[in-house]
Amino acid sequence: MQIEKTAQPGSMMEILTEAIKKEQESYEYYYRAASQAAKPATRKMLLNLAGWEKGHIEELENHVKELKAQMEADRAMTGG
Repeated sequence: MQIEKTAQPGSMMEILTEAIKKEQESYEYYYRAASQAAKPATRKMLLNLAGWEKGHIEELENHVKELKAQMEADRAMTGG
């Protein structure tokens, strides 16, 4: 996998947000391909891949929730 050389993300939240976006794009790609697959075995494989991507999205969203909670705790502790 090649990493695009664009502007560097500024924060962990930006990294997670971009990762969710890419996982969503992958999910949509596999799901769309599965809907067009002629062979049942191919459709099944593509739906499995889509399912993995959906799991990645859920995992990343959990990291976002954890990060937001940590940011709130940090603000409460520092008063800012």
